[in-house]
Amino acid sequence: MMQQQLTLNVGIRDGHRFSSFFVTPENAELLGILKRGFEQHFPQIFLWGDTLAGKSHLLQACCENYYQAGLMAAYFPLKTCAQYGLRMLAGLENKHLVVIDELDAVIGQRDWEEALVHLINACRANNQPLLFAARTSPREMVCALPDFSSRLLWGPDYRVHVMSEEQCMQAMAWRAHQRGFELPTHVMKYIQRHYPHDIKTLVTMLNRLDAASLTKGRKVTREFIREVMQDSVSPAQAVLQ
Repeated sequence: MMQQQLTLNVGIRDGHRFSSFFVTPENAELLGILKRGFEQHFPQIFLWGDTLAGKSHLLQACCENYYQAGLMAAYFPLKTCAQYGLRMLAGLENKHLVVIDELDAVIGQRDWEEALVHLINACRANNQPLLFAARTSPREMVCALPDFSSRLLWGPDYRVHVMSEEQCMQAMAWRAHQRGFELPTHVMKYIQRHYPHDIKTLVTMLNRLDAASLTKGRKVTREFIREVMQDSVSPAQAVLQ
């Protein structure tokens, strides 16, 4: 049971699909490659970029596509699940996709790097597509094993670009529209003036506003935002990022 839980469920978040990923010009090419099925051209791809760039969203969207097709994907966010040890990498022969997220968490640890070398070799031998993601480019990673460094370059690497503040605001309005309600221009300007602009804060804010609006049957106005968010980020405390 533990192994099945680790390989199938750890770190997977509801709603992380391609349809909920806000497309910017900088990430459009990569999104197209992943949506069309990268495995048709590349046995392995490495995604890298800053925190909040959307790497995990894209990896989990790939897993979701496999699930929807009746196939099996194994998703490992190593920062979260490396504590369970190397045993969780065993028994992956029947998975149709293997995904290793948060690779930075184990870089420099020889036992993990050796295990991942064997995983890459096995996936290549079994024709299993393999996805990696980390904050650092594979070309700049300082690995303990040269063999591991070279294997990370067995496929192309793509940078996932962080959205600008303006794009984060656009993404918030777009996600609200997807959920069936609109954020008027004057409301968006109010949010932009008084609250942080990073996508994590804005999505958390949107979730709270959406839930409160449904519960109370009220539209999202400036007054409503102040009421809902008063115990969280207040205009006086907000620091634009």
